[in-house]
Amino acid sequence: YASSRKYEIYDNKDAGLDGLITVEGGKYTTSRRLAENCLKIVAVKLGRNLGKSVTNKQYLTGCEIKDLNFFMNEARAQDNGLSPATLEYLARNYGTEYREIAKLAREDQSLSETLNNDGEIQAQVVYAVRNEMARTLSDIVMRRTGIGTLGNPGEEVLRKVADVAARELRWDKEKTEKEIAAVVHLLKIPVD
Repeated sequence: YASSRKYEIYDNKDAGLDGLITVEGGKYTTSRRLAENCLKIVAVKLGRNLGKSVTNKQYLTGCEIKDLNFFMNEARAQDNGLSPATLEYLARNYGTEYREIAKLAREDQSLSETLNNDGEIQAQVVYAVRNEMARTLSDIVMRRTGIGTLGNPGEEVLRKVADVAARELRWDKEKTEKEIAAVVHLLKIPVD
């Protein structure tokens, strides 16, 4: 295992754990191949022929785009009540799923509030919880959205995101405060 861009698959039979396969590393863009390789090992262990994989012909969610320029122009032309920057951001980062996020913002105008200069909006938080299995504030801020990508987005933004997440996940005040504290701690830059 040389870096996070590579992966290794371990058969734990020699450790007395026959049937346990462990994966180390990997990334989103290689996960399809990783899964196929794991299933090949499983098929051998089970003595079964699983057939030829067809996943390389299936689109990932939101990626059903034949012509990117046409798609982006179409997205920019939509009147969703969202700023051009937000529509651009959502279309580029969520593909065809941007429509679901725009719909959430239309249905609840408070979710169309912009959170940063990139045009990210609160509807993305709801989308992350409902569609991407986000269950913690750190997951929402650091992985499901770009809100924490460039560092601490500030207390005001964290509070807004936490409030939306709390409503969706039915957190009480104590849980919400713990989630905020965990993200603040995560985003601290260690100083010697």
